[in-house]
Amino acid sequence: MPKDETLHSGFVSHDYVLTFSIADAAQRAALVALCRGPWQGDEVTAHTWEISNDLSPDALESAVVPLLGPDDRAAYYYLSDSKRMFRVVLR
Repeated sequence: MPKDETLHSGFVSHDYVLTFSIADAAQRAALVALCRGPWQGDEVTAHTWEISNDLSPDALESAVVPLLGPDDRAAYYYLSDSKRMFRVVLR
């Protein structure tokens, strides 16, 4: 695999890891714009971002769900207070 000069293996330094599959190009672009802009994200793959924001998990879910169509999916991961990785799957 070619070495990516902008992203290296190591500890995640963001609040969330968000991965998604959105069929509608405009809706997908809207979510990427949030990740790239106000959510201060780093793109891991075309469909996975590490993001940082002031949103609670419920507020993040409320921001992502309206961008999902009937067959779309998204999941986000975050470290809970008990130091366990927690996954939320959205459909």
